[in-house]
Amino acid sequence: RRLSHVSGHRSYYLCGAGALLQHALITFTLRKLLSKGFLPMTVPDLLRGAVFEGCGVQPSATPSQVYTIDPARFEDLCLAGTSEVGIAGYFMDHAVQLQDLPVRVVCSSTCYRAETDTGREPWGLYRVHQFTKVEMFGVTAAERGTESEELLDEFLGLQKEIFSELGLHYR
Repeated sequence: RRLSHVSGHRSYYLCGAGALLQHALITFTLRKLLSKGFLPMTVPDLLRGAVFEGCGVQPSATPSQVYTIDPARFEDLCLAGTSEVGIAGYFMDHAVQLQDLPVRVVCSSTCYRAETDTGREPWGLYRVHQFTKVEMFGVTAAERGTESEELLDEFLGLQKEIFSELGLHYR
C-alpha cells in the first residue's frame, strides 16, 4: 500500500530476505537448466509489434495486455510481456540446422503486463504489472510430428523436478 504514490497497487518492492530469495530462485533455476544443456539468452525489453503478431498477440487490440511505447517518439515498439516473445523474435526468419534441434533456451527477464483491474484480485505478488521470471523455450523439428509434445513433456518434467527440489507443492 506504500507504493500507490510510486507506481500504483499492482507493483511491489522486495527488500532484504525477499530480494535475496528472488535472486536465489533465479540462480537455482538457471543453474539447473544450464546443467541440462539449455542455451542461456537475454532478450530486449522493447520489441516491434510484428514480433508480437508473429506470436499470435495483437499489441494494438483493445484491451491489450501489451504496453505500447509512445508512437510519436518510437514507432512500433512495445514492452515485452514475456521473454518468449523476444526469444521467438530471435528465431524469426532464422534457419536452424536439423541436427541442431531441438534447441532449448533459458532466459531470465523482466516481464511487463497491462493487467486489468476487476477489483477481485488479491493484493500482493499476483497479477502485477512488472515481474521477473525464468522461461524455458524450445524449438523442434516436425519430422515425426511428435517432437513438440516430447519437448513439452521434458519441460514439464523439469518444472516438476525444480518444484520438488525446492519442496514446493504444485498441481
